[in-house]
Amino acid sequence: MSIPFTVAATSPSMRPRTPLYRWLALFFIVVFIYYYLPTSTVVSIPRFSTSKASVYSSPNSSELSQVSWVKRVLKDYSIGPEITYATRTLQYIPDAKDRPLLTSVDHDLFEYGFQDLSLDTISSLPEGPSLGVHVKKLMRPSDADGSSLMIGVSTTFKRFNDKVNGPIKEWARWLTDGKGGSNGAHLVLALFQVTSGEINTARQHLAAAGINATVIASKRDLDMPGRYVDLVRMLYTHPMRSQRKYFALIDDDTFFPYMSQLALTLSEYDHNKPYYIGTFTERVDWMLANHVPMAYGGGGVFLTTPVAQKIAELPCLEKTPEGTYILNATEGDRLLYNCLHSYTEITLTHLPSLHQVDQFGDPSGFYESGQQPLSLHHYKSWHHAEPAKIHLVADACGEDCVLQRFQFKDNFVVANGFSIAEYPKGIDFDLEKVEGTFEVPQGDTQDVLLSYSFGDMRKNLAKSGRKRSWTLLDSRTESEGKVQQIYAKKKDDSRWVGVGEQLPERDSVAVLTWVP
Repeated sequence: MSIPFTVAATSPSMRPRTPLYRWLALFFIVVFIYYYLPTSTVVSIPRFSTSKASVYSSPNSSELSQVSWVKRVLKDYSIGPEITYATRTLQYIPDAKDRPLLTSVDHDLFEYGFQDLSLDTISSLPEGPSLGVHVKKLMRPSDADGSSLMIGVSTTFKRFNDKVNGPIKEWARWLTDGKGGSNGAHLVLALFQVTSGEINTARQHLAAAGINATVIASKRDLDMPGRYVDLVRMLYTHPMRSQRKYFALIDDDTFFPYMSQLALTLSEYDHNKPYYIGTFTERVDWMLANHVPMAYGGGGVFLTTPVAQKIAELPCLEKTPEGTYILNATEGDRLLYNCLHSYTEITLTHLPSLHQVDQFGDPSGFYESGQQPLSLHHYKSWHHAEPAKIHLVADACGEDCVLQRFQFKDNFVVANGFSIAEYPKGIDFDLEKVEGTFEVPQGDTQDVLLSYSFGDMRKNLAKSGRKRSWTLLDSRTESEGKVQQIYAKKKDDSRWVGVGEQLPERDSVAVLTWVP
């Protein structure tokens, strides 16, 4: 039997402080520490600074000057040294009543345009003039309350511990307060074919990131679908279960950008009643192939206590003598659905703001749509995005500001944290429609496969000469409430030139700074 390891993020502010005066007060503090701390059950986990742990800490050190940071990031991406450069300081004003699909700003984004620079010769960078933009009331990661949630994920130690693709840097964005402490949510991490040493390493990494977690070994005799469904048993039998209202099953590449909004949305469902909440795939052909209205696991599957109890008690994992599931499923989310469908009257509560992100290819149509997806998925496999870097701007203008679109008079549109797009020939199309940038199987069209999820989509503007796009390279929290972002467009990116146009001679870089 595997013994779970539970870690609780600790805060430096909770350590006893000794004043430098009033010796009597010092005496009583010393006596208190001597008599009471030895019997305390609180375990302080040190922050780890080993090479393995350091890959999970932010590489965007605020101690670097702006020019040093920009130079380092551009060098990492082989950009420059000859570049065109533009910058703008955006002062966020938290007085907007809502967060629309598109926020219009009656000023140019880059009123001084782009200028040629050589990174080899400059010792400072131009500062962008300040411009006010309106956002909703600030709800930063430190304001999120995830205490109603217990979240289960099944993966391997190899995937968890991968220095490049490991999930902990993303988890730290939505499972913590952004300052090294937990936001109240509890993670149950089940690792397959894991050693006790690897469990301890995972525990240390999670503690160092400020994530409250239980790390436990999966049952070795279960296959992948079985391990997924068995997570429900782990969540329901967890000692902290009575303190939680909603139990979530996710993939190791599921990301929740808006934890405050997620908690608020879930609170609309009575946790004492049986709810099985999730989303469909965006691919209507896959839905038709499956023939069932099930929740797809990468978008997040949420269960209330009555449902978790049912699943934990049902024979969901029974197999035939041939070794196949009696419930006839080869995927965990399908096995979960089949179990509920076969043994209960519980049906799916569809939450379309969760997203499976089952579209391949260029994801920009989705990320630039101005929507607020409650979940993201497949960003390390079927497409490439870096949600930890995207989400960092929440430290400044709040969670609602993440991926918020701002349209400026000079035909620039910022999809905050993902891209800056310029439409040099004007915007004579409906920006509220999703741009159809995705790949689809030969013979099919995006309108057929994806329209039920995204509606009527507009044409892809790549290679048309009507769009140029700078993609986020990196971001950093420079100081309290201040975040800087670096966007870039490479000179050899042929997507942003039209027929008969020449490729530019220089890479192009834009820096946005968000300030209160």
